[in-house]
Amino acid sequence: MPDIYRFHNITTKSRKMTNILKMAEKFAETMNTSVSIYGESGTGKEVFARAIHHASGKKDGSFVVVNCAAIPASLLESELFGHKKGSFTGADSDRQGKLDLHAA
Repeated sequence: MPDIYRFHNITTKSRKMTNILKMAEKFAETMNTSVSIYGESGTGKEVFARAIHHASGKKDGSFVVVNCAAIPASLLESELFGHKKGSFTGADSDRQGKLDLHAA
């Protein structure tokens, strides 16, 4: 992943956001966990997520973007975790979910 996704490349005028960026960078460097980021459209969630990923020990691994708002609620579980053939109407084959495909 390119160096453009480093925390120091994210700019803000908000002192609160500056503190959040510093905290997230420390967290990314020391923790081994998954992160969910919520917010309004256009607020930089993916940029923030990429910076966390870049600062983590998994920066050379897969980075999966999932726009949950674009997936109908009835299909979200199947999209994320996959499904087996016949598990619901229209499931005509086994399918891996986005999280299974990119698990490290």
